[in-house]
Amino acid sequence: MKTGCWHFLIILILLITAVTACGADSLAETKIPDGLSPDLVHLLNLADPHHQQSFAPAQIKNLLEYIEKPKDANALYIAAPQIGSPSGYYEFDLRQNLEHILKYAFNPDLPGHLTTPSSVRLSRWEQVRSLGNQLPVLWDVIDTLDEPIMQKGLEFIENTPDIVSGAYYGYHLYRTLIVFKFKNRKVLISISKQKDRSDVGKKGYVLGSDDNWDYFYSGKPGLTVPGLGWVRSYMYDSAGINIYYEIDPYAPLVRCGSFKWLQAGWSKINAVKNHHIHNGMKRFAKSFKEIIEYHSLPGINAFREAFSRINAMSEKELREGIKIYLNNLENRYGRNYRPPRAWSPKIFKDKNPWFQMSTEAKQSVLMMEYLKHAIGKTDAKDLAALLNFTR
Repeated sequence: MKTGCWHFLIILILLITAVTACGADSLAETKIPDGLSPDLVHLLNLADPHHQQSFAPAQIKNLLEYIEKPKDANALYIAAPQIGSPSGYYEFDLRQNLEHILKYAFNPDLPGHLTTPSSVRLSRWEQVRSLGNQLPVLWDVIDTLDEPIMQKGLEFIENTPDIVSGAYYGYHLYRTLIVFKFKNRKVLISISKQKDRSDVGKKGYVLGSDDNWDYFYSGKPGLTVPGLGWVRSYMYDSAGINIYYEIDPYAPLVRCGSFKWLQAGWSKINAVKNHHIHNGMKRFAKSFKEIIEYHSLPGINAFREAFSRINAMSEKELREGIKIYLNNLENRYGRNYRPPRAWSPKIFKDKNPWFQMSTEAKQSVLMMEYLKHAIGKTDAKDLAALLNFTR
């Protein structure tokens, strides 16, 4: 079989599997207005280190006004292909004020992935371009802003296993954060642009429901789609814009409008479709909203204390913590549990992948267990040993 035909067959198998396994959205695709392209290009350029541009809210006036307008609930919105990629636009409302969102999701004292447990496994700023090379405390300055504040840097991301392919990737993003006021309402914009190709995709599994935020990371290259375990896939390019716009500061109510562009696949062939991006954005929004809106979320100091305590643990202590975590998972799913995918392994049979995680990954696991307990996802008994252990 010729190489081109073989590539086409593989992509066809993947797409059929994606539709069968995940029930891809049947929403009608609707393109956002062409008039928004200059606003989007301007924002994406702000994340590009090769562009040195200033920012003024008036430059994205049309975009902010579009986010305020009602949308068709039966439409799958796509954006102009700014980086030659499939795209998506998705918005959702958060019944919280912007200061609350900044404290929990954009806090320099907490991991950035804390509020995105179904999308991001690890995140850290590797370079920060500001005075003192530290992220600013944005909620302390947003009330008294006269001019926009812009923060730039380089961030490392490792995502959670993809629902369709099972792959997870490590990659770097140029990240820009902007806080400002528009029509006397507060706005935060987070812009990202991928730097270089990602690491090779590795096999991961969702344990039970994705709402549980329990994942297995094998550390082995490939996909978990039957017949495609050998594939060496990559994220070739990505970009994103998240706009958190205070619609009603007195309610409170913040609308998040998200734009995403993504190319990923293998042999330099993109296998991503618009509906894959749409479903990924819904996945992000669901967990983010659940955490940010939780009615009795512990105070920010409690999260800081837990994170500091976990970060101070030795490698031996972290390993003991992972043992307790694994015991909790085995009690939750059963010792012989297999993820709900064809030909998936018994994930508790070989414990090496769990203990061979990086120090950062072990810390992330323990912090995520703290979060799940904090918002009522796990019983106190599931975390009691970990809480006692990490004090």
